[in-house]
Amino acid sequence: MSTNRFLRIESGMWARAVALAFVFFLGIQGKSCFATDWSAIQTAIGANGNVMPGDVLRFELARVDLTVTVDGTPVPRGQVASIVNGFIAFKPSFNGNFFVDGALPAQESEVNALESALRADTQIDLTGISSRLINETPKIVWVYFEGRGDGGDLATALASALSVIKSPQMNIHVIPGTAGIIDPSSILPPKFLKLFDEGYVELLDATFAFYLPRPDERSIYLGDVRAETGLGVGQSFNITLNLAGGTDIVLNIDFALKREEVQDAEDALRAGGFTISSQGERYLNDNPRLVIVHATGSGDGFALGNTLYDVIQIIQSDSGHGRDHGW
Repeated sequence: MSTNRFLRIESGMWARAVALAFVFFLGIQGKSCFATDWSAIQTAIGANGNVMPGDVLRFELARVDLTVTVDGTPVPRGQVASIVNGFIAFKPSFNGNFFVDGALPAQESEVNALESALRADTQIDLTGISSRLINETPKIVWVYFEGRGDGGDLATALASALSVIKSPQMNIHVIPGTAGIIDPSSILPPKFLKLFDEGYVELLDATFAFYLPRPDERSIYLGDVRAETGLGVGQSFNITLNLAGGTDIVLNIDFALKREEVQDAEDALRAGGFTISSQGERYLNDNPRLVIVHATGSGDGFALGNTLYDVIQIIQSDSGHGRDHGW
């Protein structure tokens, strides 16, 4: 397994990939069948976000304002979104209100101010605080939250909190539906690639984000709101590819697991060369209770992809093999 945690990407090749991605972005506009008015939320946050399946408006976050090193190695600017990322996601609930949750990446020195800014609106609850990187400089801490209420009011409060961490929603280019701009068959195993048909793909700077629903998604609730992958209830794969060639990739993954799945999934990940860097609960009223496991790995994409496929089979086996997300 390769020990190189970052990849070199040629700037010209990357520019061509981004240009092609815009073509795919235009091609998927208008496919949503929902008519939710997101304008007040988008205006307050200061970004458009992406509407994901399940009527979720998701804003991706990346601390590209920071110069980050891991094990003393500088993280390339285009790969910061792969490791120092987060999100805010809104979903309509009842009586015109919204459910919102998210993960905010902060430097240790920013955590206290960020927590205070979030709790300035008492509709927003803190649900977890954790680190999921190892040997990074500066030290990064993730603050998790959820809330319910008027969408515009929640977004206004969150925009104020985001300013504490340099408004990371403003400094990243996110393009949805970009799976076709490369030929991943030369990098990832076919059985893992087939899962792309069941999920949602975005381009985050030099990283592909792939979101795969749990097969039992429709039976999971966050209080009175049905869970969605865009809300963080699923499997999130941040995949940094070497567009200049080769099969090496860098992976950062979040798995939303039931308690009985955790040990088998973690054992399979470790056996496949991944490092488990964090584990914990992130929701106040999830039913069933979920554990979010963060793992990192780098090396040959076929070997890593085969391991991830095995982990997904553990989840599908526990869920009875059925797929109820209906994407």
